[in-house]
Amino acid sequence: MLWLLAFTAGLVRGFSGFGFSMILALGLMATAPPSVAVPVALLLDLVCSAGLWIGACRGFHQPIGYRLIAGMLLAVPIGTLLLTILPALWMTPAVATVCLVGSGLILARPVAAQKTVDQGRHLAFPAGLASGLAMSMASAGGPPLMLYLLRSGLDVTQLRATAILFFAASSACALLGLWLFDALGMEHLQLAVGLLLPALLGNFAGQYMHHRWQPGSLRVIVGALLAGLSGWLLLTSLSTALAVSL
Repeated sequence: MLWLLAFTAGLVRGFSGFGFSMILALGLMATAPPSVAVPVALLLDLVCSAGLWIGACRGFHQPIGYRLIAGMLLAVPIGTLLLTILPALWMTPAVATVCLVGSGLILARPVAAQKTVDQGRHLAFPAGLASGLAMSMASAGGPPLMLYLLRSGLDVTQLRATAILFFAASSACALLGLWLFDALGMEHLQLAVGLLLPALLGNFAGQYMHHRWQPGSLRVIVGALLAGLSGWLLLTSLSTALAVSL
């Protein structure tokens, strides 16, 4: 079942370019606490994107990218600390809520892009802050970042390259923070290694499908999938938490 989950997450990521870590973390949290699910999702997301880094360096928009990363660096220690100290009983519904909000942002009607890059540059730091916090807490940094980038005025090549390197940096920083808090160990590495092959196979299959089939609204398909997963996890985790509390 976990292999199928990793393959599905890779398939969605290869096809749409986002959603891998959110889907994998939500699925893993059905049987594991967030302190296990989130680091494993971050590890696999980082490894599976490694082949894209060199190409992304050519299109990376430095003025916006560095502002995004600066905001992320401020947020990641806060998110990793919350992930390590909050009880799993209440952390799971918190993560599910963050992912549910993220899926709502994906499903929301896109807003027209800014006319120039300069007009949206001042929002890069808070966008990086929001994305870094969501990434380190819930592997859900994609929606706030993409919401900003789609209005930033960047062309498609710059947007994709900036997103790839930002996610690589935020995943790496979150993992470093978890390691410093002694919240990253062999349990996470073993599970990540076990799921690496299906995740890569799903990623390749998704890229193959992307070039041969374009649905009417990819945003709606991915957003609906994430909303369903996070909504289900939120309801079940809240029921469990309330039952234990009572």
